[in-house]
Amino acid sequence: MEDNNGGLFGINIDSSDEVTNEKEKVRRDFQSEGQFQRQRELWRPKIETGKLYKHLHLPINNPSKPESQEILHAIEEWYFFKQYEEGMRVAEETLKGELAEDFRKIVADYKTRCQRKLEGS
Repeated sequence: MEDNNGGLFGINIDSSDEVTNEKEKVRRDFQSEGQFQRQRELWRPKIETGKLYKHLHLPINNPSKPESQEILHAIEEWYFFKQYEEGMRVAEETLKGELAEDFRKIVADYKTRCQRKLEGS
């Protein structure tokens, strides 16, 4: 027997929420062509030259995800530029703070890698 008075097929769909959300969204073409061309002229690629460490304030307690990424990028930058002493120094300073266990393990691993490279040099 079919029940036409309720159940799954008796759901009333109201689209009033969708209409209000569309008004709040930023249009994809919010920027005029002139504004875009000006931004395009001013844009320059970000080139990393081994100076990420200058923006770090170490040691840091419980860094946010972006801060953690910046710290790792700084250590990796030193490592891949073969500046192992500097990479190890940043890792040691980082390890002085209160860190999440998984992040601490990654930083300690980079410190160990830098030590091994220095011992092999």
